[in-house]
Amino acid sequence: MDATTRWTLRVAATVLAGAALSGTALSGTALAGPGAGPGPAVGAPARAAAPAPTSPACGTGDRAFAPRQMTIRGVVGATRVLALGRDRGGVPRTPPLTDRGKWQVGWDRQVAAGAPRGVMRLTAHTYPRDGSHGLALGNRLLSTLSRGDRLVVAGGGGDRLCYRVTRRLDVRAERTAPAYYASTGRHRLAILVCSGTRRGPGDWSHRTIWFAEPVQRS
Repeated sequence: MDATTRWTLRVAATVLAGAALSGTALSGTALAGPGAGPGPAVGAPARAAAPAPTSPACGTGDRAFAPRQMTIRGVVGATRVLALGRDRGGVPRTPPLTDRGKWQVGWDRQVAAGAPRGVMRLTAHTYPRDGSHGLALGNRLLSTLSRGDRLVVAGGGGDRLCYRVTRRLDVRAERTAPAYYASTGRHRLAILVCSGTRRGPGDWSHRTIWFAEPVQRS
């Protein structure tokens, strides 16, 4: 496995000054590449409801396209995929900490949907499970998304591709997850969220990653 796949999942532990959380900061995913420092802490109050699920048809997957929208039946309706790239430390950026952002997905713009190889890396927020600031897409994924479930990714101009979940991986925050950063091998999608025990602001004990592979039109 080449060096670019040996990147380490790290967690940021930064309290967000000025956030209206009565001294409590919410936290999400921080990812780091080789030699990168800790990623930014994330968190904000949010109270919007999840979009209503839908069930669009699958495409043929005969060409790569930039993802713009994702639907997961029973989890989230058509929600935006934001092409956010990475920060200076090589960390994939996460969606904004807004009522909409907590249900959106971040994409690092490295591997497109339907690409011939490599992992399309996505991230989403997880909020404290006590619901004091509302839940987020990561919470819904953790409680609902299972092996065999279908995700539908759409782009501009009618492009659409379905993926089926093939694997769920739980990794301690201190350990690496090379498969998430793979740039070679068969194409797949991966969504990463914070999970496990929330030990403090920006500090979760685990990362959960779902891997999904393209499926043909059914």
